[in-house]
Amino acid sequence: MKYQVLKYQVLKYQAVNYYELLNIGRDADSTAVKRAYFSAVKLHSPDSDPEGFKALRTAYETLSDEKNRSQYDAYFVASGGGAIDSDIQNDLLTGRELIRENKYFQAEAFLAELREKNPDSAEVKRLHAEVLWYLKKSGTADKLCEELLEKNPLDCEARLLRAKITLSKGHKEKAAAYFNDAVRVSPLHRAAWIEYMHYALNHNKKLIPGIFQSAMEHDHDMFRDDYFLYLIGTHELDLFSDANYLLYYDKFAEFFISDQNHEAEMCEHVMMIIPQIMENEKLIPFIEKILPTLENSRELKDDYKESFELIQKAIEHHKLCSDERIHEVLADLSTLLLSEDEDINEQLSMECYIVFNLPSLRKPIKIMMNEYPECFRLNQAFYLDVLNEKKNDWLIDKYTGIYKKLKPLIKMESDGDENDFDDYKEEKPFVRESPKIGRNDPCPCGSGKKYKKCCGRS
Repeated sequence: MKYQVLKYQVLKYQAVNYYELLNIGRDADSTAVKRAYFSAVKLHSPDSDPEGFKALRTAYETLSDEKNRSQYDAYFVASGGGAIDSDIQNDLLTGRELIRENKYFQAEAFLAELREKNPDSAEVKRLHAEVLWYLKKSGTADKLCEELLEKNPLDCEARLLRAKITLSKGHKEKAAAYFNDAVRVSPLHRAAWIEYMHYALNHNKKLIPGIFQSAMEHDHDMFRDDYFLYLIGTHELDLFSDANYLLYYDKFAEFFISDQNHEAEMCEHVMMIIPQIMENEKLIPFIEKILPTLENSRELKDDYKESFELIQKAIEHHKLCSDERIHEVLADLSTLLLSEDEDINEQLSMECYIVFNLPSLRKPIKIMMNEYPECFRLNQAFYLDVLNEKKNDWLIDKYTGIYKKLKPLIKMESDGDENDFDDYKEEKPFVRESPKIGRNDPCPCGSGKKYKKCCGRS
């Protein structure tokens, strides 16, 4: 099909350079892009010029998003680093748009005609090879890549395309060599490293640590356009084996928080990884940093409500354990209550220690109530009794009985070995501050009831 015959079919896809459309330079920042867009919309409103408005909106959405903008710019930079002729840019946009619409036969005919007009354009030949590959004409596509590489061995895009063509033929090892060649000839090419990482992720995970570390040696921002790879890389490095692993998590957080269009799959993957990385206390600040963004995700709000609550409790517990004002027995009791393995004897032994040391432990319990409410609620009824000074005698009587029953049982279970309970027993004999209250005496709490009917109930 000749270009003249095809032309009418692609007019509606004909693209205009987005920078020219918004009348801005390629170095315009996000503020300048937004300002130019709103100025242009005044002249091309949805009512007066719907097609013009649609084009402006597409240009704005592309150039205001850093990832989309970098991909868009990549189409129009020649392999040698120079800019492509503006007329060819528009033709390439047309070809790209046809490919995006999956109109591969039209795109192939259009690009074949365009190659005849521009036989020396590597960009046109490369895009033609790409669409031929989509049409499963891998042999012809591979031949075009060979021609490109003979003329310019440093053509990273041609090497990447050849790697993907080779992989589609089932030659995995050969494809790996081509991906490696691509990053070797262009070590700062972000898309090449991303493609290489995805190849390894899907076909040879053993390569991931080496690829990731090599990419990071060149540029810590290498995976900003596919930032989930920071988590993949650190995970395959056994999470914490690399000295810079905290930096990689911070990089993920930086790009994740700034991303305005999170995909549901991305957020779900992050939620799946969080329980694993929470085992490393050094990563709690990272989780705390990204959690608000996850909670505000429309994709996760309803389905992960319970998970968010558990994560918040875990973060609060970490802070509580790091707080020097909190006695270690309170931290240990919170750890026990948060764990899935409930041990009532161990819990009671810790409660005995707290009751037998009320004067020194009331203050940290009040701090926990005010600053760590989730941890306080884990054993709220007990803590409230401890903070109620009118219940001193009742608590001593109750936990003295528990202590007498519990100590022989724990010693029998431990075969006489030294056990944790002995660490929690009273440090000094308890001396009552007031005479012991009889069961039929008025309750000291002032309720008017007998002690045995009020605070003296066990």
